[in-house]
Amino acid sequence: MPIICALVVAAAVHSSAPSVVAPLRLAHVSVALPSREVLRVTLAAPASAAKLAAGMNAQRLTLGGVPIPLATPVDVTVVGGEIWPVFDVRLADVPEAVLGLDPNRVPLLWEGLDGAGALVLAVGGTVDFGDPGDVQVPVTDLYHAYATLTDFTVTPGLSAVNVHGLLGLFNPFSFDLVATRIELTVKVGTETVLATKRPGFRLRAGQRSDVLVDQDVPLADAAGGVGAFLRGEAAVLEGTLILRTPQGERAVPLHMRAAMK
Repeated sequence: MPIICALVVAAAVHSSAPSVVAPLRLAHVSVALPSREVLRVTLAAPASAAKLAAGMNAQRLTLGGVPIPLATPVDVTVVGGEIWPVFDVRLADVPEAVLGLDPNRVPLLWEGLDGAGALVLAVGGTVDFGDPGDVQVPVTDLYHAYATLTDFTVTPGLSAVNVHGLLGLFNPFSFDLVATRIELTVKVGTETVLATKRPGFRLRAGQRSDVLVDQDVPLADAAGGVGAFLRGEAAVLEGTLILRTPQGERAVPLHMRAAMK
């Protein structure tokens, strides 16, 4: 029995031994949005120490130890002194476990494998998804895909201004998201017309959820905004969506412009 136990332990140690292929240091990440269901991700790492390995026909990605399924074949090139793995992530394939990660400090590891499953190339580092120096994100495209403001009107009356609009939020994941609250500010020009909060709600998986904004604001509180409204200035909705995660609440900023009716 001691011999059998020793063999089992030795096998376990061997199987968990670190790879001999050291990851290249991740320099930055670029994200594109071919559709609201798919993110196209480009990693960049210095290529001076990299020899582009032939025969890679599989890949894998982990974020904070959470495996992320990839939707495209291996695509790795060397461009301007950097090595670029490029891959698509279907957001519906992303596991719910990512909600437990700290978005400002996410260990990322991409690995390219050969036909036998052996590791031949790796890129890794810790990423702050809120830092444009770490991750380049098409912010405008993200808002257009996942947050819309429609039917927006500002209607002055004798004693109050009615602010009306429909905020649409799309959840591209295969799991529900729980918002504990949403905080909204509507500005016209530099003047604040409305500052309000809405209670929590559930963003259903793969669906759009609507948040109705329909509120009367005393004219005295919105007079500057009414003047900007009469000059035809655009309205800007700014806010914060507060999501519940296993690690506490996470704030998602919102920023949208809308022509007024």
